[in-house]
Amino acid sequence: MQFPDLLDEINLKIIDILGRDASKPFVEIAKELEISDATVHMRVRRLVAAGIIRRFTIATDSRLLGYDHLAFMGINIKEGSADEVNSILSQFDEVLEIHEMHGRFDLILKIRARSLEEMRDIVVNKVRKLPQIKDAELMAVLKTVKEEQSVSLKKDISDKMGAAAT
Repeated sequence: MQFPDLLDEINLKIIDILGRDASKPFVEIAKELEISDATVHMRVRRLVAAGIIRRFTIATDSRLLGYDHLAFMGINIKEGSADEVNSILSQFDEVLEIHEMHGRFDLILKIRARSLEEMRDIVVNKVRKLPQIKDAELMAVLKTVKEEQSVSLKKDISDKMGAAAT
């Protein structure tokens, strides 16, 4: 579901600012956008109510927290078991993401662990133990070049500004 009336230039700018720093005070956002802080507060409340903003969070450096090992796991499952497998995998804290795919794998998981031993334990004693899994392939990450949590809205903002100017 889309909300074109909620995705005007101002709201896109607010989302972009909060996406880069969710702790930025509404007063500072208001100054940057040259609107009142009450307007920012009201617009953010509407964006939250519409589900466009799902939560306010932080970005951590997993390596500095001791979670040095990152891997993706491609899984093929028995037909008709996607909902059940997704539900079970969602309960594993080490599984950060689950994506249903169309292609070589049915599911792709993003897994983080403190050590190779812990990664092995997750793969062998949790994921691979599920009877619905037909086969799986683990792909260890050697180096992360870019990892973002949200989409950049720069182009959308630019498009809105261009449309407003015409």
